Amino acid sequence: MNNQSLKANEALIVRLAVGLVFGLAIAWLIKSFDALEGKQIPIWAQVLTSTLILGAFILWAGAGAMKRLSMAIWSVIALGLIALIAWNRAAHNLDTDYNPFFLNLSFLIYPFLFISHELVSSADQAGKPIAPYGLYFDEAWKRGVQLALSVLFTALFWAILWLGATLLGFIGFSWFKDLLGNEYFSWPISGLAIAASVNLGDVQPKLMHNFRALVLGVLSWLLPVIAVIGLLFAVSLCFSGLEPLWKTKAATASLLAGCVALVLLINAAWQQGDEDRTAHIILRWSARIACGLLLVFSCLAAWSLWLRIAQYGLTPERVMALVGVIIAVLYGLGYAAAAVMPKGRWLHLLAPVNIGLAFVMVAICFAVLTPIADPYRLSASSQAERVNSGQVAPDKFDWRVLRFKTGTYGRDELKRLSKSGKTDVIRTAAIKTTALKDDNRYVPASEAGLLEVRTPDPKQMIVVFPKSATIPADFMTQAFASDEDLPDCATAGIACQVALVDLNHDKTDELVLLDDQKLTVFVKQGKWRLLSRSYLTEDQRADFKSGQISVAPRTYDDLKIGTTKQLRINDQKEAEAHGMSID
Repeated sequence: MNNQSLKANEALIVRLAVGLVFGLAIAWLIKSFDALEGKQIPIWAQVLTSTLILGAFILWAGAGAMKRLSMAIWSVIALGLIALIAWNRAAHNLDTDYNPFFLNLSFLIYPFLFISHELVSSADQAGKPIAPYGLYFDEAWKRGVQLALSVLFTALFWAILWLGATLLGFIGFSWFKDLLGNEYFSWPISGLAIAASVNLGDVQPKLMHNFRALVLGVLSWLLPVIAVIGLLFAVSLCFSGLEPLWKTKAATASLLAGCVALVLLINAAWQQGDEDRTAHIILRWSARIACGLLLVFSCLAAWSLWLRIAQYGLTPERVMALVGVIIAVLYGLGYAAAAVMPKGRWLHLLAPVNIGLAFVMVAICFAVLTPIADPYRLSASSQAERVNSGQVAPDKFDWRVLRFKTGTYGRDELKRLSKSGKTDVIRTAAIKTTALKDDNRYVPASEAGLLEVRTPDPKQMIVVFPKSATIPADFMTQAFASDEDLPDCATAGIACQVALVDLNHDKTDELVLLDDQKLTVFVKQGKWRLLSRSYLTEDQRADFKSGQISVAPRTYDDLKIGTTKQLRINDQKEAEAHGMSID
């Protein structure tokens, strides 16, 4: 039996056949969904559709690179893994709107499949379980560039088709536009376009190599830039402390984004670490600094995430962030060790570190994408333990997390708590199990009474205008739901600067609260409610804190048209001159 890789013409035929057959099958499935008329799409159909869409890319990438038998075995395994992951998503996700692509919590399937395929394909080409690092590097960057160019080619292909449809439409012919909107045409033609562009990358290796070299060259010289910026950030933290970073509420995501950029640019500069390839001394030192920054950033991200988890428990989003933090810390430790290694080629440890972490990432992604460490399951268990252990009172717990945001696992935990929790938990959980209907999913929490409530802390409220004013007692005793935008400064952390100003001339003062950067206005309408939010410049914040506040009457009245339409007339030049006004 011939177990060699497919020849160029054979690989093209296989790729085109996959694009056509899979495209027709997907079109048939999509058309069958329309016939359901709002009914739940069967799980098998969801699984099959997603498996065909992603499975096609495995076959396109494997044809021409892997040996025939190896490709057949790996294709079956990969399709099975995709089906398992798709089933786990469909079986435990409560979202009614089906999307055949893996988004939100399932997006890790893309790096999982990409890395898995490159590990298997490179090992098959090398003829041993662990391939040389140079082969991994070449194959991974080749496939990455090939995928990007395929997406670009297909997008341009469709742009040309729609241009043709538009031109024909101008002269009264709509048949081509109707054809493009037909699933039995659009899916197969897209499959054929992607298949052809992937094959073009294989038969034009010089083109791919030159393009990759260009990309790596450009990225490598961005490394000194991010190294300098990262170093400035790290040094600045020594003077500012971590509190300003935590108050952004985006510290973990921002730091992880920085970690991804550092890993990408370090590898773009190091590439394969060839002895015969001399890197500029600026790139060498930038890479070593970046390796240290990677460890700093990843540890800060871990600390930030731990503070949130310790305070509020796990949620599906925090589980995904935890995955990123674990991987980032492992990269930080490995790259920092490579940076301080005194002997050998510069950063020569990056090769074994990258190979080892590729296998670790595959294992972690597989666990998160399957019931082993499903974010819904871990989050539901964590939130149920918080309320059952007394960490948060049942009447202040967001029961919608278990009912709507943690899939079927959350509903199972809700039922369990209603039968086997503590006495007060059993009573509350039983009520919420029957009270929370699907229609409550998007009801504002302030109306449903489902979120933890907060009341302003008098110690946090500092009146700056007028100095003799007193904050209304009913504001200080009002319970605000956590989604009603009561500034964090009203309960903890930096104090709120408060002004009492009558903005609508009803002889009742509105409350204006300033936290670190944001201005929040509350109006009394039965109870206090949020009116508006604005961001101030540094000078404006200083003026507010010093009490330099007044009301500027409008120059122009509003223009009323008919009985309902009312337009606000503003002097654009006047607004630009003042920079900001409180409406």
